[in-house]
Amino acid sequence: MGVRPSRGIGPALCAAFLLVALATPAAAQPAGETECDTDFLEIAPGISACGFSLSRTGAFSKDGDVLADPLIAAYEDDGSAQKPIAAGQAILFPPSPSGRFRIVQACDGTGANALCWSVLLLDAEEEEFRKSLAGHYGPERWQSWGPEGRFVALTNSEEGARWLYMIEAESGESHAFPPFDLQENWTIDLQSLRWIKPGSLTVKVKTCETCAVEDKMLQF
Repeated sequence: MGVRPSRGIGPALCAAFLLVALATPAAAQPAGETECDTDFLEIAPGISACGFSLSRTGAFSKDGDVLADPLIAAYEDDGSAQKPIAAGQAILFPPSPSGRFRIVQACDGTGANALCWSVLLLDAEEEEFRKSLAGHYGPERWQSWGPEGRFVALTNSEEGARWLYMIEAESGESHAFPPFDLQENWTIDLQSLRWIKPGSLTVKVKTCETCAVEDKMLQF
């Protein structure tokens, strides 16, 4: 018996398929990440972003609610006491995966000469800041959140040496690697950083200029 050739789909059937396709609602696309989730944002008087704003007197607000008044960038000694310096700019780091925590860097002004060594951890759930530390001059614009969003790694470099800082989100407590009393000049491959569990990671490190690269396990 010969094989009967296919007659194809007729014009009427094609039209029916087209009507069904047009009548069927398209599947909803997952919402994409925005700059509020991924970017390092500069907030200053007159420059707001993602609901955050900073007044000329240093009041830091989220959606109209004042979280710090003022947001303190530094202190100066006036001879009798430490006088707070209100922030003239704030750098917002991308939030933790849950959105609860965010690193905020407070600067004493704007521009290339501004000092941004004040590092704070904003808890959006509690609406409060926790003081932290990430180098004498503040962290670079890089971060890595660990699993469960309980720890974040920041980095900075000074005079050819690099440090990694592991910060606990709940407390703001910071551990430096290498420890300051170790007096080693590390070269750290940030792209090699891998979290093992909350508070524990591995990263490729050279502990001196002539040393071989090694995998370091760092724990909080």
